[in-house]
Amino acid sequence: MNRYLKWQTGIVLVLCGFVVCISYYFLASMKENRKFRTISDDAATKNIKTEVAIPNNKAIHNVQSAIQQTNEVWTYLKPPMIYLTYGYLEPHFNPAIIETALGHKCTTTLDHANMNRSDAVVIRFSQAFRLNQFTKPKYRREDQMYVYISLEPPWPFHKDDFSFVDKDFFNWTMTYRRDSDIYFPYFTLPTLLGDDKQRKLYCGKTAVEQLLSKKTSQFTALVAIGRCEGGDGPVNRLKYVQALEKSGLRIEKRGGCYNNIFPRPWNSDSFRSYAGTFKFFLAFENGYHCRDYVTEKVWNNSLKSGTVPVIWGAPKGDIENILPPGSYIHTDDYESPKQLVDYLNYLDSNATAYSEYFNWRRRAPEEVLWNRKRATGYEMLCDNLCEMKKFGNVSKIYHSFEDWYINQDNPECFKITKTNW
Repeated sequence: MNRYLKWQTGIVLVLCGFVVCISYYFLASMKENRKFRTISDDAATKNIKTEVAIPNNKAIHNVQSAIQQTNEVWTYLKPPMIYLTYGYLEPHFNPAIIETALGHKCTTTLDHANMNRSDAVVIRFSQAFRLNQFTKPKYRREDQMYVYISLEPPWPFHKDDFSFVDKDFFNWTMTYRRDSDIYFPYFTLPTLLGDDKQRKLYCGKTAVEQLLSKKTSQFTALVAIGRCEGGDGPVNRLKYVQALEKSGLRIEKRGGCYNNIFPRPWNSDSFRSYAGTFKFFLAFENGYHCRDYVTEKVWNNSLKSGTVPVIWGAPKGDIENILPPGSYIHTDDYESPKQLVDYLNYLDSNATAYSEYFNWRRRAPEEVLWNRKRATGYEMLCDNLCEMKKFGNVSKIYHSFEDWYINQDNPECFKITKTNW
């Protein structure tokens, strides 16, 4: 036992000696290195500024790079700001916060002090064709999108001065035209019919029966017109209504042009309940054959009210790409107002034929709504801005805005040369 303890103690002593030797070696090496650095520093005293400056420059560069990368990340993460130059309007035109189906988020501002900080400047038609603080900005960022917005047809502006915004000014357009960069229609079917709960009021067998049961008016059709002059569109639509009435269509006429203003707001449930008592609504626009120009007259006053729209305005080819088949009647299909009146009176007296214009409501909602909701308006604008900030894909600019806005529309939008009324 004693012999075993002696052997174990010897091993411990040998190990301790080994550790002491290794420690002494490292201490000696560290001391020698310190001595070497001192000699080197003394020998290089004359070059100390150069030797120190180089690593400091590298450090500064590294810090600046880190700050830049942080700013780039922050810039991407920070929601884009949209400056709405036209000030306060109804919420449809200036939402404070925009959240999209893709998960993007944007903010809006009406404060002119934020113009230079904003990612997009939205300029309305009333400001675009005259010299002002928006068309002649003192400062404009290279990555700032200038957006033209309008829900009005171009005919009232085709003689205006486009010089302020014509050449290399606008990046994007935001209008009801389907070829706009930001498609901004008055409504789409999904937004018109709402969610599943609201949709039951407008679609389905029960909804159709209820809509048809409300046709109690002594008049066959309802029309509401507030603009009577100023262009070929307003003047000729009044003439067409007169021709329909002379041909035997019973029309309830409302609006400023008839000194018979309807007291309820056009976008109210009370208005829709009233309009729903008519079989037809004369959705006559103030612009004739203006591309894709389909307003609340078709969407709210007609379809959402449960009536059949009779359309005088956008060409039928455009309507076919916007509305469900069999949901409307278009004046372009008839050689004369008299021919159209004969057909409307036939439908008025034939409940079965008339109800066929509600077949689209009887179909499954996913068939009518194409099973998806397309981003439009401010939601689409926000998505585009976020994608732009993420990928830096800024390349669009209008070298001639007038060419797109005026020359690429139909000539009859500005001057009606052929009439059958």
